Amino acid sequence: MKKLLVYIMMFLVIYACKKDPVEKGFISDEIRLKGADTIDVPIGIRTSTDVAWLDGSSQPVEFYIENIRDANGNRSEQFFEELPYRSWLQPYNYLTDTTLEQVLAKISEQKAPPIIINKTNGSLYFLETTSTLQNPGDVFHIDVRVKNSKGERIIKDYAKIRLTQSGRDFDINMATTAILLVNTNGETTFTLYDDIQAATAPERIQNIYDNNGKELFQLTRVADTPYVGVRLILQFKDAEGRIFDPRDYDIYSTTTDSYFRLGLNRVNTEEGAMIEFPMTPWPVSSGFMTTFEKSGTYDYSILDTATLRREVYEEIKYASLNPWPEPEWGAIRWYARLRSQVKFLRSGTYKISVTFPCTYLDGTFN
Repeated sequence: MKKLLVYIMMFLVIYACKKDPVEKGFISDEIRLKGADTIDVPIGIRTSTDVAWLDGSSQPVEFYIENIRDANGNRSEQFFEELPYRSWLQPYNYLTDTTLEQVLAKISEQKAPPIIINKTNGSLYFLETTSTLQNPGDVFHIDVRVKNSKGERIIKDYAKIRLTQSGRDFDINMATTAILLVNTNGETTFTLYDDIQAATAPERIQNIYDNNGKELFQLTRVADTPYVGVRLILQFKDAEGRIFDPRDYDIYSTTTDSYFRLGLNRVNTEEGAMIEFPMTPWPVSSGFMTTFEKSGTYDYSILDTATLRREVYEEIKYASLNPWPEPEWGAIRWYARLRSQVKFLRSGTYKISVTFPCTYLDGTFN
């Protein structure tokens, strides 16, 4: 009996000295979104932020938007209205997806608030539907609920955002306007070659952004509609601003990539050739931005060759790749060509307008 009491006492002593298991998990109240203290959000453009700084919190961590407050601390309900937006179900292939039905079959249309959060890394996504948000210029505070093995916590001011109407509607890396001569054998040679490259002529690229009319190539956003997707009007103009017949606009060759191969629903209008694409950013791939178009091949009745030759080869107004051909080369016709690299970031209607100097559709230079 005494031995039994001894065992019981020993057990009680050991149990009393035993510590509780170490508490598992840690969740910091200093979790924040990486980046600037206040993030500028250009409305109407699909973009995203950096990921969360976890401050040593146990992973994995899940993120949920709890609230978005205005400057007065009130919940801003506009951020929680679910609106339709589009996302890709399968990769887009411009070589095979040539009809609206084929493209739409790869697109999912769903509803979501204009700002959503990546559940696993805390990155914020801003959709095109931010175009519906009011009070640009105001700062809003985003509160986030985080969850991990430790439990849940509300992180106040996880991020602060400022709605802004700034931000580019498009990115442009190059715009090359050219006139090529064609001889009796179908051979071509460049004459006028006005080449604008972001890497070598940033000030000329800025002229295009500023839409100041200093360049032959002009690109402007002319309408908010469509609210999802892009409508593009392409127009080639002569020296007096008359528009070449858009029925003549064609791809440079059957192996060349083009707006016309990327776009859908081409319609030739009095303003130019109009095409559409149901998503932004467009083109889809950041690595695919090169486009080629040309007008029909014309005779010299509407091309002032004398002035062209003088301005290009004597006054050097524009660059040239090749010397003016000798008479025996047999130049008989010409065509215009555009080569550009543009990525459209905001939904709406855009117009690319390219002026070709020394061209006169009415032949009045004679």
